Amino acid sequence: MPLSEDQVLVTGDINDEWVFRTSHLDAHAREPVNVEYRTTRVREVHQVQGVPLHDVLARVALRTSGGSKMDRLSFVVVACGADGFRVLLSWAEVDPEFGACSALLATRYNGRRLTRPTLVTPRDGRSSRYVRDVARLEIARVSALG
Repeated sequence: MPLSEDQVLVTGDINDEWVFRTSHLDAHAREPVNVEYRTTRVREVHQVQGVPLHDVLARVALRTSGGSKMDRLSFVVVACGADGFRVLLSWAEVDPEFGACSALLATRYNGRRLTRPTLVTPRDGRSSRYVRDVARLEIARVSALG
């Protein structure tokens, strides 16, 4: 499915895939927060505004297995940038009942409105898990190893 430059596809092991626009997300943005992280050279502080990732994913109906204990904890979220950069977060990490990592889909960065959101993990000391220009959120079940 071809996307316009301001759309994000939510797909994977879910009952219904869907697309949202950055402008719609921005209309529901929370108050700005400051994020601070280190790079290899310097400490940076930026102001971001957006929507918690768990709020966006609240709309998702996972393809769970009936009868499995806490089956939703077998899922991951992969944020994919338009440039191919990908970051994986566990469902439990994002879920406020468990890890509540505070991942945010930022629609504004230092006051500038973004074309597509940036995944921001405000509690991380580095920006390595920040994904610019998020084009797709893939939800996937992780099968048992072994």
